[in-house]
Amino acid sequence: MNLLESFVLFNTQIVKLHAELTRGIGPQDVLQARVEIKLSPGQMQAEPGGAARYQVGVRLLCDGSMTEEGESKPAFSIECVLNAGYRQFQGEPISFEEFSKHHTTLTRQLYPLIHQQLVPLLSQLGIPSVRLPQDIVQDAQAKPPQIH
Repeated sequence: MNLLESFVLFNTQIVKLHAELTRGIGPQDVLQARVEIKLSPGQMQAEPGGAARYQVGVRLLCDGSMTEEGESKPAFSIECVLNAGYRQFQGEPISFEEFSKHHTTLTRQLYPLIHQQLVPLLSQLGIPSVRLPQDIVQDAQAKPPQIH
């Protein structure tokens, strides 16, 4: 079941944003990053008229490192936590249990939304050349992209 066929995103709220540079990063430095996203479903009060509303808590972690003298050393870390509210707009009302089983289908919409939040932050940190993937890697065997 793809929840994007029955639910619409109606609000988002950043509840935590933490970014830290752990070392100076020059324009010629080559960085590698590990991006992790976790989703947690939550209940919201239904609207008058019975439209189902649920919340998805999103936590994105991005840890960047650079290789120096053959050793990988931490360069930056970012944590972004937000809540996304969804309202059902069509079909039979979906229970919270059913929503919870399929909430990961919303990732394809939420990942670009977070990406949009992080790009200006990366620029403010002085590492505008860092490019995060704009979609979820579907191939578990794929190597993480090199980030310049």
